[in-house]
Amino acid sequence: MDDRKAALRYLLKNFLFALPFFVIGLYLLIPVSTKSVPAILVLAIGGILLGKPLAALLTSSASSILFPASAGREVNLMFSIAETRIMEKKYDKALSLFNEMIPQDPERLEIYLRIMHLAMEKMNRPEKAREAFRAGLENIKDADDRKTLVREYKRLVA
Repeated sequence: MDDRKAALRYLLKNFLFALPFFVIGLYLLIPVSTKSVPAILVLAIGGILLGKPLAALLTSSASSILFPASAGREVNLMFSIAETRIMEKKYDKALSLFNEMIPQDPERLEIYLRIMHLAMEKMNRPEKAREAFRAGLENIKDADDRKTLVREYKRLVA
């Protein structure tokens, strides 16, 4: 279950628990009298109960609220680190980082594509691109991803 759905369920559960506190607090507060101070305290308890789930919902990523279809996608910071190594012209280190990602997510097309691009365009090592291509064919099960891998490898070696 994604964070947004979990936050909404948590909010609903706490709202149902906090609702009696709001009703009692408003009932005591409406005729302004000496009961107003306890009424504010009862309302505060209701607010406290809703504070954490509301914060969880509001702090979930904006993209998961605006674009729910992309909410399940994870950001892999290792791509950023490897891309930084490429910018620093530390190609062997970048290649090593990309290769370390394969066991973690063997069906992820982007890993193999990045290795092939790095090997062919920056390192001039077609054997590394071929290794990544073969590993991708072995590990990737999605037919469209496999077609993309083949098409990109053909383009690189052409």
